[in-house]
Amino acid sequence: RMENISSLVGQARFRLIEQDVCTPLELGEPVDRVFNLACAASPPRYQADPIHTTRTCVIGTLNLLELAAGNGARFLQASTSEVYGDPEQHPQREDYVGHVNCTGPRACYDEGKRAAETLCFDYLRAEMADIRVARIFNTYGPRMDPADGRIVSNLVMQAIEKRPLT
Repeated sequence: RMENISSLVGQARFRLIEQDVCTPLELGEPVDRVFNLACAASPPRYQADPIHTTRTCVIGTLNLLELAAGNGARFLQASTSEVYGDPEQHPQREDYVGHVNCTGPRACYDEGKRAAETLCFDYLRAEMADIRVARIFNTYGPRMDPADGRIVSNLVMQAIEKRPLT
């Protein structure tokens, strides 16, 4: 939503590019940072079109890595706790490989993000891009969508509506 980035619009070092990330980006000007935030994290949204979700995670990441590599730009991949799947250990250490169902209804997102991380680390090992990966867990805040479908928004809405917390 545009209101979430309204404070950035007009800043000299910020440019919003509205484009399908699955299409290669040709900006015609250099960039020094690339942030890959391009995938719906809400289960109802990513499950509505699982093929698009997988394409966004994999092809979108590849396109943005190419943009970063071509510009010598630092790259940040917004990943997810879902790369761990249904973990068998808590808390998860960064070297934990996870317990993922690669054919389940959430696999488009979980496996898409895992494949995106693989691409990132392949580019790093090949010295093609300076990458960072942030595995983001259960975010919340004032701009949270109440119908997001993730645990925090579900619990908040249940509490507001005085329903049992499930």
